[in-house]
Amino acid sequence: MPDPAPPDAVNPDDLMLGVRRGSFFVILAVSVAVHLVLIFGTSIGYMRLMREHKSWHPRIEMKRVVKQKREDDSEAKRKANYEKFQAEQAKTKAKEKGAPDKGTPEPATGDAEKGKVPKELKAKSGERPKDSSLKMNELDSP
Repeated sequence: MPDPAPPDAVNPDDLMLGVRRGSFFVILAVSVAVHLVLIFGTSIGYMRLMREHKSWHPRIEMKRVVKQKREDDSEAKRKANYEKFQAEQAKTKAKEKGAPDKGTPEPATGDAEKGKVPKELKAKSGERPKDSSLKMNELDSP
């Protein structure tokens, strides 16, 4: 049966005799100070970003700013393309009404009128293509 009394060598009071109350708090204070310096020292860049973007999450804010800039650029391109399209449409309508464009020569009207199909092509337009004699694979053979 084991001995109910612990040996004298493992008495907790004896083990703590070398540690005084004052030295414990000094060591604790130094440890807390070192941890605070390390934490805040390595976070200076992040804190600068937080202050610059006025947000607790500066990386999310940076992504939002980039996305907004990309959307603004695409919107500006879309507007420019739309204005270009509108200008082309206005030119086309003016040309249809008979107003010549400034700086562009008028097309010369020759013998061939637009929209008329030559007689040779008109005669052949009703023909159907002949079946090909080429066989591409075994499935084409009858």
